[in-house]
Amino acid sequence: MLLAMLITVTCTAPETYAQYHRELIEKLCAPKLHGRGYYKNGDWKAAAFIQKEFKKAGAFPINGQYFQDFTFPVNTFPGKVEVSLDQVKLQPGKDFIVNPGCPPVNGTFPIKRVTIPFDSNADCSMTFLHFDKMGLDSLSTAVMDSLMKNPPACAGLLITQREKTIWSVSTKVAPRPSVRIQIDSLQWQPSEIRIRVDSKFINDHKARNVAAYLPGTSNADSFIVFTAHYDHLGRMGPKALFAGANDNASGTAMIIDLARWFSKPENRPAKSILFIAFAGEEAGLIGSKFYTESPMVRLDRIRFLLNLDLMGNGDEGMMVVNGELHTKEFDMLDRINKEKGYLKILGKRGTAKNSDHYFFSEKGVPAFFFYTNGGSKAYHDVNDLPQQLPLTEFEDIKKLIVDFVGEVGR
Repeated sequence: MLLAMLITVTCTAPETYAQYHRELIEKLCAPKLHGRGYYKNGDWKAAAFIQKEFKKAGAFPINGQYFQDFTFPVNTFPGKVEVSLDQVKLQPGKDFIVNPGCPPVNGTFPIKRVTIPFDSNADCSMTFLHFDKMGLDSLSTAVMDSLMKNPPACAGLLITQREKTIWSVSTKVAPRPSVRIQIDSLQWQPSEIRIRVDSKFINDHKARNVAAYLPGTSNADSFIVFTAHYDHLGRMGPKALFAGANDNASGTAMIIDLARWFSKPENRPAKSILFIAFAGEEAGLIGSKFYTESPMVRLDRIRFLLNLDLMGNGDEGMMVVNGELHTKEFDMLDRINKEKGYLKILGKRGTAKNSDHYFFSEKGVPAFFFYTNGGSKAYHDVNDLPQQLPLTEFEDIKKLIVDFVGEVGR
């Protein structure tokens, strides 16, 4: 009986561990959090969830506060986002996206296909210009690219492209609406567009970083910092949900789990550990920039920072941004990985302004940015869902991080 019980525990423990990560990601991607963006306060609801998880893990507020509030401008889509071409209704997020800075628009407009050479004298003021680069030579493509960047006066742009469409966040309102369609979703030359976009620009959207810490055992004035942005794109109207499972519910789940791990007395390093979940990353690294300008823990007390983004895959290993900058720490990380056989590939690259480590690095804080390679290719689209994530190396990445902290956290 005892042997049977041991076998049961041994077999189910890894599954239970993986299930915990997946449950965190699923909760962060739940429709009620609205993509952790700017639709029905999705980002605030996500921040409240993360704060509760930090507290549940045993991590403490900083000077009595878990939240760091700030504001920034953002364009939002709380109302309808609808597009029909020749009375064929398209599905938002699947068939089309509108530009993230899209102004409010409601009407029916004729469509004029842009050809090269373009008649610059044509009156397009009440027309949607259709830019389609399919079949053009390189010279004509360059001319069309220039026209797309600086189009003549028109009602809006319709852009068809071979590559998939990806969405983002804008802190400004664009001068005109534009609609992007992946070419497979449009098999004919449309003559008319019916478009309604009920967007709303907010000058001072209120956002908040979420932070918590664990005191070190003997060197509490020095910190190891874990960061991940929890915000994503939200909704493009009520029907198109950008859940952001890999980007970056996966990294947020990782730092929550690390808080739970390091809260146990037997796992606590000599240095203190700070956990920060940033808002506003998708809008331009706004939350992390704000933190570096108004730090809750002084930057000169940070021994090393690990920023975790896109943690959901790992079939093809993991990349370390700033690995070429901090060679001593990278060599340490690489040695641990090879000794333990955690990841198949541990790549390195130089500096990059591509996630929340950047403004810390600019202020002299030693930092790595980890992101996984392989697996799902969904990115900034409606297909970045929890069920698409294999979480192939999630546990091994955590073990690698824990071992790395065991050395730098002394």
